[in-house]
Amino acid sequence: SNYMFKFLIFIALIANLLPCQSAPQKTASPEPVVESKIKQEPQTQPVQQKISEPDPQQVLYQQAMKSTQAGEIDKAIEQFTRVVKSNPSAKHAFTNLGLLYIHKNQNREAKEAFLNAIKQNKNDAIAYNHLAVIQRQQGEFKMSLFNYYKAIKADPDYANAHLNLGILLDIYLQDLPLALEQYVIFQKLTGNTNQQVEKWVIDIKRRIAADKGK
Repeated sequence: SNYMFKFLIFIALIANLLPCQSAPQKTASPEPVVESKIKQEPQTQPVQQKISEPDPQQVLYQQAMKSTQAGEIDKAIEQFTRVVKSNPSAKHAFTNLGLLYIHKNQNREAKEAFLNAIKQNKNDAIAYNHLAVIQRQQGEFKMSLFNYYKAIKADPDYANAHLNLGILLDIYLQDLPLALEQYVIFQKLTGNTNQQVEKWVIDIKRRIAADKGK
C-alpha cells in the first residue's frame, strides 16, 4: 500500500546514514569537527621554534571520525565513548555516537546518546531529528512530533526533518494538511528533485479534496 511504501522509504533514510549519505537533501550526519588547529608557538629564534603537542582529545575525535568513515562501527563507538567520557561537551560527539548506535540497531543506547547531545547543545537539530525517529518507532508519537519541530526550529533548512515530520503526520497522525505542508517544504529545500515525494504531494491534495467533497 501507499502507507507501507512510505514507511519503507522512511526506514531506508535511516539505514543509509552511515558512513555517508548520498541523498540529494542536506546530510543528516555531522561533518567532522575539529575544535582547534594545532598552532605554532610564537617564534623567537628560528632554531628554537616549537610546535605545540596535539590535543589528545582532538586526535581521538579525528580517529573516531576516520573509523566511522571507514565503516569500522564498533571501533568508532569505542572511540567516541572515550571522547564523551573525558569531555562530554565535545562538539557532535554524542550525536555521532547516537548515529553509530542507530546503525547497530541499538536504539536504547542511541536514544540516550541523543538526549545527552541535546543537553550539551539545545540547538542540535540532528540529535532532535533522530531522537524523534526512535520515539516514532516506539509509538511515542507526541514526543516524536515535539522533537521533529524542535529539529526544524533549530535548523529550518534541515530537509530530512521536514520529510520525517511529514510522514509522521501523514501515516501516523492522519493530519493531511500539515503533512502536505511538510512535504512541500521538503521539496523546495531539495529543489523538487524527489519524484516519490512529489507523488505523495499529489496524492494528499487529492485526498484533501475528496474529504472536502463529502
